[in-house]
Amino acid sequence: MEAELFKELEDMDRAAVCELVNECNLADHTNYDTDLDGDFYYIVRNDDKEESGLDSELFAVLSGYFLGETVEGKKVIEVEAFTHPSMRGIGFFSMCYNSLRDDFRDVKIKFMIKKPLTGSDCAAYERICFEPDDESWDQTFRLKAPVPFVAPDTYETLRSIGAVHLYDELLMEKVLEHPISDPGDDLCNKYGEVHLTGYDKETLYLYGLLVYDKYLGKGHGKALMKAVENYDKSGKYKKILLQVSSNNVIALNLYEGLGYVETERIVYMMV
Repeated sequence: MEAELFKELEDMDRAAVCELVNECNLADHTNYDTDLDGDFYYIVRNDDKEESGLDSELFAVLSGYFLGETVEGKKVIEVEAFTHPSMRGIGFFSMCYNSLRDDFRDVKIKFMIKKPLTGSDCAAYERICFEPDDESWDQTFRLKAPVPFVAPDTYETLRSIGAVHLYDELLMEKVLEHPISDPGDDLCNKYGEVHLTGYDKETLYLYGLLVYDKYLGKGHGKALMKAVENYDKSGKYKKILLQVSSNNVIALNLYEGLGYVETERIVYMMV
C-alpha cells in the first residue's frame, strides 16, 4: 500500500475524494469543500474492502497547491489532508506526508485546518494554547484553537513533524438592526475606504476596510463601519460577513467591539 501521486483526477477518483471529504465533514462537524481543487493529490486506496471492512474507495487523500509566494526563499504549498474516520491513527497521514516530502524537497508546507462548526465545547475537544517559549509573550494576545481539528491527535501529529502555528483566519458575522441595500463603495471618504458586495440573498460581504495612515487611531474605522450598518437606504441585506486574520489585532478588536461574532475559523500551521 502506498500514496499515489496525481496531478489531475479522473471522474471516478474525484467522486471518491468528494465522498471521503464528506465522510470527514460528517464525523468532525466541519465544512471543507468536498470538491478539492489542488495542483496535485496523494491518494491511499482501499484496495481490499473485505480485509479492511470499509466500503469507502479511499483511506486517505492529501491535496496541495502552490500559493505563488515564498517563505525563507522557498516556495509554499498549502495542504489539506483527510483520513477516513474509521482509519485514523494508523499512519495514513504520515504515508501521504512522507511521499509529499520525497517529491517536493525544497518547499515550505502550510497546513489548513478548519475548526469544527459544532461540538467544540465537548470535553473531547481539549483546548490547546499556541504559546511560544519566549517569556516576553504578551498574555493579551494568547490564541487558542479547538482540538481535534480533524482527529484528536492532529495537533500532536503536526507538532511531531515540526509544524508551528502561524495564525488563524476568522469569518465573522453581524445581524443588522434593519435591512440595508448594498452601499458598494459609496461610503468611502477622506478618512478611509470601505468596500462591500453582495454575498448571498441576505448577506453583504465586507472585502475592504482601510483607514489612511494619518488618520489611524482616531476612531475612523469604527465610524466607517457604523456608517455601513446605519446606511440610510433600506434593502434586502440583513447581515454583514467579513474575514479577518488573528494577526490583525486592531481590526479583530474593532469587529468584536462592534458585535461581530465568529462563525468559522481556519488554523494555519507550517513546516
